[in-house]
Amino acid sequence: MATIASIQDALERVNLQDPPAEQKREKAGKKPVKPFRFLDLPFEIRMRIYGFVLFTPRRKKALRTTGSVGASSKNKPVAPVSDRISLFLVSHRLHDEATYFFYSSQTFRLFPIQDYSRLPPVRNLPPRYRPSITSIELILGSSWTAPPRSWRVNDGLGLEEMVRARTLKVFIQCDPSHPVFEGFRVSKDYYTVFAGNLLQQVLARLPNLTWVEFDGYPSVQRKGALMRRLLDETRAAGKKILWGPERGWTGDPEEDSEEVHEAVECEVPYEGQENGYSSQTATVAA
Repeated sequence: MATIASIQDALERVNLQDPPAEQKREKAGKKPVKPFRFLDLPFEIRMRIYGFVLFTPRRKKALRTTGSVGASSKNKPVAPVSDRISLFLVSHRLHDEATYFFYSSQTFRLFPIQDYSRLPPVRNLPPRYRPSITSIELILGSSWTAPPRSWRVNDGLGLEEMVRARTLKVFIQCDPSHPVFEGFRVSKDYYTVFAGNLLQQVLARLPNLTWVEFDGYPSVQRKGALMRRLLDETRAAGKKILWGPERGWTGDPEEDSEEVHEAVECEVPYEGQENGYSSQTATVAA
């Protein structure tokens, strides 16, 4: 029978604490792992890694949450919010680098339209991220009979803070000055004047803008009243003009010549019933 003294002696030799990490690795036969100094990597490689983390969705076929209209619809599918926030919260330096990469890689809409996009318009972005934006988009043509009251250029839009914005993309869905809209529009020049004044105010507030890229649906004519007004405002502001890829315009933007395109069909809403709207199809020479 064990004596009390032997039991007491055995208990004194018992160690209830975990062995040191180095001792654990020695017992497992593994070499100690040194921490990887991520910030010692070149800046370009860090940006590439941020791209994998921020723009790799978990789904094999990611859902389109960037809308279907304009250049903003071509934004890359983003990673889940939890992945992005985890990266942003690592440290102040990683937050600054990763958020700059994220916001400078996207095209943000100036104003919301009836086309769902998960990315908020610039008015809803936190002010601290607006200086990282390099590309913004103005989509014109929707609500051509009654533009939303929120489509106002003021201090709340934060355009003066977008010091890195070099390109403004303007996408035109339709030109209500075309004769096909006769009888449905407020007046021939109503939307042309509204859109021209809006673009003029936007260009005046962007401090370092260089390019204005125009694009649109096939029914939009380069010689139409709306496009002529927008081009005049761009030239008056001293900005350079580019053509977007969808409409297919080519040639010198300063020239008045325009390519001949086939006629296309577009839907024009009309009040066909007492309590609702229907639509009719009209052929427009594009």
